[in-house]
Amino acid sequence: MKSDATLDIIAMGEPLVEFVCIDPDEEARTYRKGFGGDTSNAAIAAARQGAKVGYITALGRDEFGDDLITLWQEENIDTSAVLRSDKAASGVYFVRPHASGRQFSYLRANSAASQFCAEDLNSDYIANARILHISAISQAISHPMRDAVSEAINIARKSDVLVSYDTNLRLKLWSLEDAKTAIFNAMANTNIAMPSDDEAELLTGLKSTDEIIQYFLGLGVEIVVLKRGASGAIIATKDKHELIAPAPVTAIDSTGAGDAFAGAFLAYYCETGNPFEAGHRAAQVAAGTVGGYGAIEPIPHRSQITF
Repeated sequence: MKSDATLDIIAMGEPLVEFVCIDPDEEARTYRKGFGGDTSNAAIAAARQGAKVGYITALGRDEFGDDLITLWQEENIDTSAVLRSDKAASGVYFVRPHASGRQFSYLRANSAASQFCAEDLNSDYIANARILHISAISQAISHPMRDAVSEAINIARKSDVLVSYDTNLRLKLWSLEDAKTAIFNAMANTNIAMPSDDEAELLTGLKSTDEIIQYFLGLGVEIVVLKRGASGAIIATKDKHELIAPAPVTAIDSTGAGDAFAGAFLAYYCETGNPFEAGHRAAQVAAGTVGGYGAIEPIPHRSQITF
């Protein structure tokens, strides 16, 4: 990894303002405001572990955009590459918890982030990082953002910046065939792949964990971080595979746990250069995240985990 980078990690994608229903009364529901978006969650997790983090996106010039900027600045995340739009709004989603899970309603069509395009990228900003972190959701929200992600990957590879890719698969945003095409094209230029086991099965058609790992390594990926939810993770390189057991926790809410694991992994990989050690530390961060409510609030800080 580069030793003279200005930032450790730059994340790119669509942040969202979250409203969670805390009183499901049908006549007068009460919602609590929070924040979401997979790469934003990961960026916050990384920053809380002490990494120097920046974010690339576009927000509306609205109250919700202001709230996101304030959030990132409070988390010590650089916002100098965040664009503000007078023509499009920041994305929002609503969550209604119920006995069998959670119901999500999104207001993100034509959001400012979805209109971000390749021409909006600052090449020097990306080139001065150690890792660029993106996800399939970053590609799925629109064709302009998909092209921007591809160009960001090209800039990173030309500048010796590592590319980290989370396969977060949302089939409500695009078809499985479109997802496969975009994801595997990105994987051909990815250093660190972060699939979850269920998504990997859908994408590859494979059931065996070993076959899935070998498939991603065969694409040229250097480090595979196979996220397995409550079963922990497997970190794999061409020379070594290691099971990362989940840290003990009483699970309350799994929202954002995979994102927190991803961000913490990248932060500790930047620090140690050891993906296996980074995985064990990230497992503690993920456990802390599922021990509270929401995607961001319970993410532990560095001082709350043990090495």
